Amino acid sequence: MKEVRLTLPKALALANLKRAERGEKAITMNALASEIGVAATTITRLARTDAKGASSLPLDLAGKILTVLDVGIGDLLEMLET
Repeated sequence: MKEVRLTLPKALALANLKRAERGEKAITMNALASEIGVAATTITRLARTDAKGASSLPLDLAGKILTVLDVGIGDLLEMLET
């Protein structure tokens, strides 16, 4: 059986690496929350690495995260064999 896991910390690290290469300031989880219009606690909850995080991610919110971080869906979600 496969399980989807949300990897927001990995996506954030990748986004910050890209930003550093461009000489831009890193984005924090609080700044990400502000940018996409959600509470910081929402981003903190989504940063958990268990299956609950992925199951509670609405597609519109995923799209906003991907857009702000400028990463792909594969950087935000991963499939695991269970």
